[in-house]
Amino acid sequence: MNAAPDNDGGTRSWAGARYVALGSSFASAPGLGHPVPGSPPEAGRTDANYAHLLAGALQLSLTDATSSGATTADVMWRSQYGQAPQADALTPDTDLVTVTIGGNDIGYAASMMLAGLSPAAYLRHRPSLELIKALAPAALNRNIAMLPADMASVGQLIRRRSPNAVVLFVEYLTVLPLDPHIRVPGMKPAQAAASRRLAVHLALATEAGANATGCSVLRVAKASADHYAGSDDPWTVGAFLPTEGGPLPFHPNQAGHEAVARMIRIYLGA
Repeated sequence: MNAAPDNDGGTRSWAGARYVALGSSFASAPGLGHPVPGSPPEAGRTDANYAHLLAGALQLSLTDATSSGATTADVMWRSQYGQAPQADALTPDTDLVTVTIGGNDIGYAASMMLAGLSPAAYLRHRPSLELIKALAPAALNRNIAMLPADMASVGQLIRRRSPNAVVLFVEYLTVLPLDPHIRVPGMKPAQAAASRRLAVHLALATEAGANATGCSVLRVAKASADHYAGSDDPWTVGAFLPTEGGPLPFHPNQAGHEAVARMIRIYLGA
């Protein structure tokens, strides 16, 4: 179905609309709610994420394909944790698509999590060789340069699979304070500065990919600038040691997912 304005010209009714959610852990909400039945444990896909909150509020028919660790490749063509590529969830009759992706392409959350580990914790949670290589300057710079085109490819694929859908690229929530004078617990100033630069690259690539394919952008990065981890009203969390099946450091908290769901509702006029 296609949502239409109410008779009074006010809010739109989206009840019954087919909704597909794509993205990484910033969209899947690992450890914040109950695991979605049938999803791999590694995906960290829970019923507390913004997609489920939105679907519940608007009575949408949701297919949640979000998955922790996902990259643009996992959305488009690669199998992750034994799952089909996320874009396989898209159909010609899909009405709404949200996608939060790109952070893992450039090691955004991973670099913050590694920076926030103490030396002893780093030894216990030693990163994989693949991740270390991906965060090396040459590889990282290459991935940053490729990201706008990769995001555009995501948008193009969504448009081909679901030509009539409203497609919304949802930015990553702000994690670190924008003011460089505010100390980030567990991170050195240079590490925090590097993470802020990655956040800027990520937002620019998201906008470029959406603009290139006629999709829209939900600008949650700016909206959450005063809700960074450690603020008076945080929408994200800072450094801590993760536990199996629990929340992840430097990721959205429940208030963050609720805020994103509200912003999508406002965007949709619902």
